[in-house]
Amino acid sequence: MVKHHKRVLLTFITVTILAALFSCGANSLAPEKEVEEEPVVIEITSAAPPMTEPAATEAPDPWSVSDLRAIARTLAGECYDDKEGDKRLVCEVILNRVSDGRWGSTILDVLECDGQFLGYWTQSRPISQSDLDIAEGALSDWYANGCEALSDYLYFCAGDNRENEFRTEY
Repeated sequence: MVKHHKRVLLTFITVTILAALFSCGANSLAPEKEVEEEPVVIEITSAAPPMTEPAATEAPDPWSVSDLRAIARTLAGECYDDKEGDKRLVCEVILNRVSDGRWGSTILDVLECDGQFLGYWTQSRPISQSDLDIAEGALSDWYANGCEALSDYLYFCAGDNRENEFRTEY
């Protein structure tokens, strides 16, 4: 009977071991079959928008809005609106005086200098878009020229044909 129990026990252990081998590693005992697998595609998405180059921005103008308005205001007091060449030369006188330094070191110093530019203090007409455009063009040219004089003119007075007369000496 002991022999029988040993045999049953030995059979039981063998069956258990074989069952464990076949259930866990049956594939490793069987000949390998080539299985064709479909490729796995992984799509990576991001919540952040794609990186783009920042838009180029223009450099700010080197002059202040108050300088631009002060020159345009002076043009409204010193020049007729239809006389664009006259306006440009008045701008040059103002900027040439800043470059010269005898009337001050800023546009406002020059315009507010005693006895100069009556048109800065009293306008004969409203400031026009033409005044602003011509003042801006003169400022742009002056800064592009290293804030050096744009011409030799330092003085002007009323002249014929509703235009000013420009001079290099007083």
